[in-house]
Amino acid sequence: MNPHLQTIGHLERSVDDDRLRRALAARLDRAFKRARLSSAHAAKWLGVSEYDVQYWRHGITVPPLNACTRLAAAFDLDIHWLCTGDTAAASRDYAHAAG
Repeated sequence: MNPHLQTIGHLERSVDDDRLRRALAARLDRAFKRARLSSAHAAKWLGVSEYDVQYWRHGITVPPLNACTRLAAAFDLDIHWLCTGDTAAASRDYAHAAG
């Protein structure tokens, strides 16, 4: 199994871990602000309620993997970084693919 998906799956199972939720929320909120995308627009695009998106941005809940994947693509972000904050793995993958 892809190690990135294992890490992301762990994040989904760690919903009770406030630190992980808040870190993901901070990355999401920063991406939303940088893209100048509203929670309402993202909610409509993802097919979820605006409250769901706001909860993700405030660290109350964690978005499902399919929402993270779509948001990462929309924001042109590495999905692994978005879900974990780990930039080293993304750099290793790039170096491996380029080598």
